[in-house]
Amino acid sequence: MTKKVETENKEIIDILAKHPEGLSRGEIDKNLSLPINNKTLQRRLVALVEAGSIYKEGNRKSTKYFHPNPVLETETSDIKDTSDQIFSQKSLSVLKYLEKPTHSREIVSYKKEFLDTYIPNETVYVPTAERMRLREAGERLDQELAAGTYAQQICQKLLIDLSYNSSRLEGNTYSRLDTEKLVVEGITAEGKIHEDSVMIMNHKEAILFLVENAEEIALNSFTICNLHNLLAQDLLSNPESCGSIRKIEVNIGKSTYKPLNNPYLLKEYLELIFVKARKIEDPFEQSFFVLVHLSYLQAFEDVNKRTARLACNIPFIKGNLCPLSFTDVPRDDYLATLLMIYETNNVEPMRELFTNAYLRSCKQYAIVKESLGEIDAYRIQYRTQRKAVMGQIIKKDLHGSDIEAHIESYCEKNEIEMSEKFIAMTLADLDSLHAGAIIGLGITEDQFNAWKET
Repeated sequence: MTKKVETENKEIIDILAKHPEGLSRGEIDKNLSLPINNKTLQRRLVALVEAGSIYKEGNRKSTKYFHPNPVLETETSDIKDTSDQIFSQKSLSVLKYLEKPTHSREIVSYKKEFLDTYIPNETVYVPTAERMRLREAGERLDQELAAGTYAQQICQKLLIDLSYNSSRLEGNTYSRLDTEKLVVEGITAEGKIHEDSVMIMNHKEAILFLVENAEEIALNSFTICNLHNLLAQDLLSNPESCGSIRKIEVNIGKSTYKPLNNPYLLKEYLELIFVKARKIEDPFEQSFFVLVHLSYLQAFEDVNKRTARLACNIPFIKGNLCPLSFTDVPRDDYLATLLMIYETNNVEPMRELFTNAYLRSCKQYAIVKESLGEIDAYRIQYRTQRKAVMGQIIKKDLHGSDIEAHIESYCEKNEIEMSEKFIAMTLADLDSLHAGAIIGLGITEDQFNAWKET
């Protein structure tokens, strides 16, 4: 390689390092100090991609090139010199739009084209280099293990952190310590309104639903409606609205955004969101897409943002990646990024907040792989059998000594090894079973409730 080629390659790499959003070939050419012939530049880019020095996304005219470790934009006079800074100067400039009083901003309605124009695995909200950075920070388990294994290992901490932070973003007044006492011990903090306590406990049930049913849940309307039901129970004036597509008009406070009000279209668009989401291959792009479009659609009467925050964790829980607990996310910043999506469909501020929040969450769950301890292979091996026998017990409405006798009989018929361990595990699972964790048991909620009440 000649000195000239080395110099040109280095300049291309340096240019991309300063543009985390990626650049097209033409944009790279405009940033070069000395012009390069178009075909020569194309050869340079191909060679750099093959060498792994840069990455590309898209095809033909939509192709963009990215640096694997871009320099984040932080050095401006308007930004504090701190590693905790969330927004780039570009996003700060965009967010100035919200300084206009509400009455002077344009009234906007739901724009279907925002969803329609997103093409899974072609449209990119989270750039490749950024996704690589998030994956490097978020990977927790080397081997292929059952979905939800990592989330189960950190379950109690996740219950506290995500319940606290998601509720805090709604204006909940519980402290983290009070949240921990309520989640772990069931002790309600003095002087708190009833709704705050219910909100925290609803989060606990909803998170357990995701973790305990990680293998069965999917990004679909069934899962999301069940998730919403758990988050909204005892908080909405009309109980039938929990887990149901709304039939009434809703308004967004301090915003000019007017959500869609046709229940038939709301149901159709919700399905479309998940049709597209299921096709997205990258878990970070998938998570962010769900967060953005569930928040924007406002499919439910209330509790939409909470539902979106938990739903965007489904790819992480299923993929044994570090979850997103929204640790230290400032409420005003979060609401500002939502307003930008509602009123302008600009996802950039939210993307920067999402990335910052995820990296913070990774530090929060900085558990080295070795410290996770031995994964109980037996528990994973017989998960299907445990669920099957639990379903049988509930369907047959068995109680007391009949339960253990049935499990022993099941072990003999199915040649379960170490049957005593299997029986102990199943009894413990039955003792902690709740309505939010019955997916996969082959039973209805009515059957479970009837068994529980007997």
